[in-house]
Amino acid sequence: MMQRNQLFDRKFAAMLLLILGALLAISPAGLRKSATFSPEEVIAAITSKTDFVTAEDLSAWIIDKRPDILVVDLRSPQEYNQYHIPGAINIPLARLFDEHSLEMLNDVDYTIVLYSNGSTNAAQAWVLLRQRGVESYVLMGGLNYWAKAILNPQPPGDLVADSEILQYQFRKAAAAYFNGGKGVVTQQAQTKPLSHPRPKIKLKKKQSAEEGC
Repeated sequence: MMQRNQLFDRKFAAMLLLILGALLAISPAGLRKSATFSPEEVIAAITSKTDFVTAEDLSAWIIDKRPDILVVDLRSPQEYNQYHIPGAINIPLARLFDEHSLEMLNDVDYTIVLYSNGSTNAAQAWVLLRQRGVESYVLMGGLNYWAKAILNPQPPGDLVADSEILQYQFRKAAAAYFNGGKGVVTQQAQTKPLSHPRPKIKLKKKQSAEEGC
């Protein structure tokens, strides 16, 4: 488990740095001037994992019906209509900077969680939105991992830590909930040790007309 997480972190870190480098190299001067964070800040965000959300965290927030979360599906409308995380809105990556999309992302007082099938498109959107001064989080593993861990969880082996058993109990109850069953997420499962601290949910201040996007 630890080796898989470390491999994921290395791949994601390399991907974000490549995306950031490409943006700084080919983006117009106006975009470079509007950058709100440095490469050092990107590295800090990656290593601290403060801009990541796990599938378990997100499923718990949805089950709890938290009103301060905005989940954004970056895939095509066809993929979105086929299946999407409950409550998610569809903003395809190619339309991220459309006037209507920016209006929603800038005006809502929500914490934004981005996802696609994997993590690449969500990472691209994360960097682009940060360039615009919009804070967001990336769903670790994207919809592919959500489907594996939340919709179709597999039981752990016999010799596992108690935390993995609690995690599986949570996933099994969440699977029943999202698959239309009557699964109940127990308090014990909800308070299990998480892979990283939950991000502090902060209401975003609306930008004034002078601040722009």
